[in-house]
Amino acid sequence: MKILTSFMPILDWLPNYKWKEYFHGDLIGGLTVGIMHVPQGMAYASLAGVPPVYGMYSSFFASTVYMFFGTARHKRCSSLGVFAVASLMVGACLIRLNPDPENIIGNSTSPLADVGTLELTSALTLVVGIVQILFGVLRLGFLTTYLSDPLICGFTTGSAAHVLVAQLNKVLGVKLPRHEGTGMLLM
Repeated sequence: MKILTSFMPILDWLPNYKWKEYFHGDLIGGLTVGIMHVPQGMAYASLAGVPPVYGMYSSFFASTVYMFFGTARHKRCSSLGVFAVASLMVGACLIRLNPDPENIIGNSTSPLADVGTLELTSALTLVVGIVQILFGVLRLGFLTTYLSDPLICGFTTGSAAHVLVAQLNKVLGVKLPRHEGTGMLLM
């Protein structure tokens, strides 16, 4: 039973949950996080290049799965579900694997021309999930201790600037084709 509760912590805390004390506050907290996830999920789906409803699906299912398998009782809404850097990386993969037909020069064709963005996104998600499960099974989380604080700060700052620039065309209402490669933030 101890192994099962370590894998699914909900089996440990749910029987001891004090409904009269905690439910009201948890309901308000859950509604607040849920309301925050609606625009956040839509924006991140837009960054990834998929329809906005898929960002909301991602937020909902990530929260639901975390309820069963998560270990922390209190989670910030920003650390759960989709987030900007992953959305930008998915969008970059989609641009590379399935370019916009209007931007193809000459007679070039893509081997993935008949594959849609949702299929590519699903395949990418599956592969990344398998890699993450392998990392968890092999207990490779210790590798993150080798990432220095300045590296993390620089990556976070660069990611924030990238997200800001990537959203400018939507904020200004300008329709621009997506680019890849050197200088993609400036074009």
